Amino acid sequence: MAAAAAVASAAAAAAGPLRLGPRCGVPVRRLAAVAGVARRTVAAKVAGSLVGPSSPPVASAALPLTAALGGGGRHLRGMAAPAGAPAFQELPVLSHDALINDFEGFVSDLREACRHVGFFVLAGLPPRTVALHAELLRVAGEFFERPEGEKGLIDYRLSPHFRGYMWQGAENTAGRRDEREQIEFGSEEGAVQLGASSTAQLFERLRGPNQWPSNPPELRTVVSDWLEDMEALSRLLTHALPASLGLDAGALDGLFGRPHVQAKLVHYPAGGCDGTDQVDAGGLGVGAHSDSGFLTLLLQDDVGGLEVMNSAGVWVAAPPLPGSLVCNLGEVLQLLTGGSYLSTVHRVRRPRPGRGRLSAPYFWNPSLDAIVEPLPELRGESAMAELQRGAHASNRLLPSYGMNAFKSLARSHPQVFARHHPDLECLPDGQVIAR
Repeated sequence: MAAAAAVASAAAAAAGPLRLGPRCGVPVRRLAAVAGVARRTVAAKVAGSLVGPSSPPVASAALPLTAALGGGGRHLRGMAAPAGAPAFQELPVLSHDALINDFEGFVSDLREACRHVGFFVLAGLPPRTVALHAELLRVAGEFFERPEGEKGLIDYRLSPHFRGYMWQGAENTAGRRDEREQIEFGSEEGAVQLGASSTAQLFERLRGPNQWPSNPPELRTVVSDWLEDMEALSRLLTHALPASLGLDAGALDGLFGRPHVQAKLVHYPAGGCDGTDQVDAGGLGVGAHSDSGFLTLLLQDDVGGLEVMNSAGVWVAAPPLPGSLVCNLGEVLQLLTGGSYLSTVHRVRRPRPGRGRLSAPYFWNPSLDAIVEPLPELRGESAMAELQRGAHASNRLLPSYGMNAFKSLARSHPQVFARHHPDLECLPDGQVIAR
């Protein structure tokens, strides 16, 4: 099993000893300083063969980006860094130990990362979490090695809740097919009963059970443990984020009474091109986009490929760091902060020939019934501009988080929407309504 063997080596690296700095928990070999970004950073490996100095940006980050993508719900909606801020060349590294034991120091560094980058690496995770992550990548690798027919038994088109297996090319970004296969998960819930007398909101249809494969048999237990562990960590970060804005740590708790979680196990097959860096030669696993939710926690193996666009429009690599997660802010958080915090455009390079890539993104989102608007303490010209921007566009943000989530899934997966929700339609402005 080639993928499983590759995962084993990544797991061993992740579980290995990590020499940490005296306060922050950042590996000493990676300590660096970047003025105006963060006091603790990990050097980005921007090798010429991966992101050369002549690599053209897909769009300038000096202006807001809003672009409805052909047939899909994934889109660009990045914002510029504050005027005068330097373009970051590496991702800030924050310490899990500081999150627990030096909250004030952690939120200070978090503030700088969110204002200037929109991404950060959370390093020095507890040994139990690191071991769980290694097991998660192992079972993911085993699943993706199963025959296509077996994986298709949990085809996502069978689920009204957009859960299950998606084959390579089932999704697209910016009109280009995604070169990855994946399993989609969410919170394990009972499906809402529909009928003439039902009073359920339309977005309640996103609640429901997951589809679980028979092999490997331990996958359900491992994924369930991972979802539980990531929820606990996400709640800690949901307290740190408002604290970093000078608000009470519990200021956002009301939005997460019953969070809408989305999670994936993802396999990027090795590229079939000749090893060149040309995007048109199949060099992307997922095209440029920003995340539509609140916060994303990404586990990645040691292959690499994630890239983040800085304010100069240059792609900066997010190299794997053992025992860490890459965290990024979504559009919901950008809106809540009135644009003070950034939802940054990113993409994933397809692995070069010889070895695929495994990752596990966890998307932490508000309750489906939450109404998302700038926090009163942060209202201002930038907040209102963010609300009004694209008010009549075909890919605008909707105030109802649940309807925004439903819109995104309906556009990304029109076959599922048409098959399981024939009584609904998705309007050009993004609203999902009853026919």
